[in-house]
Formats: sequence, C-alpha cells, structure tokens
Amino acid sequence: MAVNELRDLTRRVRAWLREPHFLEKNAIVGAVLLVIEMILVPPASPTQMLLALGWLVVVVAVPFRTRLICLLAPVLLLVVPFLPVDVWWASGGTAIITVFLAIGYALSNRAMIGVLLAYSLADAVCFALFDTASIGGGVIRGMVEEFNRIGADGTIPVRSMEVSPLYTILIVVGTFILDLMILGFFVVFGAAFRRASAAGERVARVERMLDRITREQELAHMIHDSVANDMSTIAMLAWRAKAMDDDDEVLDAIYARSHHALDRVHEVIDVLNGKRDITELTAEEGYDAGGAVGAHAGNLSFDAQLEKYIEDQNRAMTMLGLAGVTRFNSAPDVVVPKPVRRVVMGLTEEIYANIVRHCAMDDVDETGDANAGAGANAAASSRRIDEPAYSLFVEITAEHIRISEVNAIADESKTLVHGRRHGSGLALHRAAIEMVGGTLTTSNLDDTWMISADIPLGTH
Repeated sequence: MAVNELRDLTRRVRAWLREPHFLEKNAIVGAVLLVIEMILVPPASPTQMLLALGWLVVVVAVPFRTRLICLLAPVLLLVVPFLPVDVWWASGGTAIITVFLAIGYALSNRAMIGVLLAYSLADAVCFALFDTASIGGGVIRGMVEEFNRIGADGTIPVRSMEVSPLYTILIVVGTFILDLMILGFFVVFGAAFRRASAAGERVARVERMLDRITREQELAHMIHDSVANDMSTIAMLAWRAKAMDDDDEVLDAIYARSHHALDRVHEVIDVLNGKRDITELTAEEGYDAGGAVGAHAGNLSFDAQLEKYIEDQNRAMTMLGLAGVTRFNSAPDVVVPKPVRRVVMGLTEEIYANIVRHCAMDDVDETGDANAGAGANAAASSRRIDEPAYSLFVEITAEHIRISEVNAIADESKTLVHGRRHGSGLALHRAAIEMVGGTLTTSNLDDTWMISADIPLGTH
C-alpha cells in the first residue's frame, strides 16, 4: 500500500512539474535559495534574522498576492538598505531575482518596463548618493575604483577621481545600465513564460472548442445514422401497413424501430445533459433491436454483427416492397479496428436509409385490386417487379473492407418520403471514411445510383 501511495505521489508531482505553474515554481526555488543563503551566510543579529525571514515571507507570498508583491517588493528593496544592518540581508539577497521574475510574468508590458526603469534609476541614485546596497552599483564602483587606482601608464594617479563630479555621474549611469541588463534579463525571462502560458491557454481553449465540435458532430452523426434511418423506415412501414390485411409483422417492426429511435434520442439527451460521455456511445460494439444485431452483439465477431445487421435490414426492406440482392463474403478471423467498425456500420445504415428514401418502387399490375395501392404504385414506379430493388456487395478481407451498392432511383416527388429535405449524410460518412484512410465514391447515371467504399484495415 505504501509503495502504491508513493508511486501515486510521484506521478502527481511529475504531472505538476509538467504544468506551467510558473509563479509557484518561482516561489519554491526562491525560498530554497534564501534558506541556503541563511545557512551559508547566517544572520549575525536578531535584526538580520528578521530581515531574512521577512524576505522569505515576501518570496513565499508571490503566488498568492502576485500584483501586490510586484509593486510593493521593489519599494522594500529600495527602502530596507537605508537600515543600519548588514549589506547582504539589507539588499534582499536572491529575493530580488524571484521578485523581478514575477514582475515579468504578472505585469503587462508597459507596467513591467515602468517598474524596471523606475527601480533601476532609483537604485542607481540611492547607491551613488547614499551608498545603499546595490547589485549593479557594487560592480560599477569596483570597476571605477580600479581604473581610478591604476593610470594609463600603470602608475597611481596624482588626483583621485572620487573628488570629481564625473565620478558620481559615472556611478549613476553605470549602475542604471547594469541594473537594466541584469534585472531586465529576469523580467524578460518571466515575460517569456507569461507568453508561453498565454499560448498554452489559447491552445487549451482551441482544444476544448475542437472537442466540443467533435462531440457535436458525433451526436449529429449518431442522430443521422440511426434516428433518421429509423424514422424513414417507420414512415414507409406505416404506409405499407395501410394496404395490408395482416399487418402484425409490420406493426411489430414499427414498434421495434420506434423504440430503437427513442432509445438513441434518450442517449443523445443524456450526453447533452452530462449524464453520459460520448465515448460510451461511440465505443459500444453492438446494435440493439430495431437497428440490428441485438443485445448480445458484443459476443459476436464483427463480420457476424455486420451480416446479422444486413439480414435484419433486408427483412425490413422486403416488408417495404424493396426486395434486394445481397452478397456477403468475409475472410475468417479478421481483426477490425474499432474506428473502422463504427465507420462501416454507419455507412451501412446510411445505405439502407437512402434505399428507403430514394429507391424506385415495384411496378404493379394495374388490374390489381385497390387494396394493393395499384394506382399510387403505378404512378410512382420506375422498376419492374421482377427486378431487385437494390444490389449490395460486402467483402471483408485481411487488408480492407469493400462495400458497393446499386439501385434505381425514382423521381423524388413520387417516393414515399418525398417532400422531406435530408442533410449531408454522405458528406459526413466520406469525411469519417477518409479519416481512417479509406475512400468513398458515388455516382448517379441514367437514374441509377451507385456507391462504393474501400476501407483499409490498418492500425488506427
């Protein structure tokens, strides 16, 4: 148990380290450096200890009161050196690095430049006039004193430069420039992290937007593939039932289809309400009653599922008077990736839905009785009764899945679902097939509709 907890803690720490968390990490590193300073340069008096602890508090407070610290800390760094204490702890030590990193990260470009210029100028003036602690000032003074000590010919100059007004100007200008260089580096470094963090947030927003669009497309695809297919079939079955004496089988089919459509609508509503995740629906292997395979579809291989689905759909098409020809060939023990399964089942649903919507009806003998709907059928038909309404060919090999379908199409005004505008179902399926590396081609020639898909079974 302890080992698992340690692994979990390690995993959480690694995940946290991979996140930006710049201010938090900046404060942690700054606090560690201050503690090391307290060990290497121990405070020599209670006042120095209070200063050391005070700078530690300032560093630790950076993630919690960032803007306040960014504005207050530079003032403290200028005021504290006036206290009669050791120069090292009066200057703030490494706390100045943490502060200016936070300034670059938290403040706007104008604000951080203003704070940097104001602090550098104030620090240079205070150092030159009042001899306060300064990182840049100490370096500049050492360089000027060295040049002052050694003349051009290596001898000690007669008059010390310290009494010259130029000395003070050199110290102010040099300290100002060196402060800008040193502290400006930390400010720019923090600003770079800010821009990287902002870019990461924009990427995260785009990813969330893409996830939402993908989710909506999945739902639209689901409604189109399943519900629209079911409703079209229900409309056709209801029309057929009017002309039949024994309509029990048709009514049972209508009942099953309506329940299947209702279940799918409830699933979509659950996803929209947040009760279910879209991946739960897209990951489902089988298809329930009304759509196809049944409750135990998950126990069947994919070729058996697809074949059973085609058989169920062919029965429904026969009830509608759209008897077709189907040929199904499958190699044994073919492993079909889940993305390809969803694409193939979705395309098959779309094919049968389009048969219902657009396929030409049987030609009926005009001498038939009125109950057969002779007049209406004769007017709407464009296909002989002995001809198959459609021809569907499905082939599953170890390398790919091929699906082809051909049917005669009737004038839309004469179909049973005429007057209903349909969406861009094939466009959705073409995009889905292309995402898994396949192709989808369609053609409409001489009132004959042809669709063909070739989907590879590669690694997805």
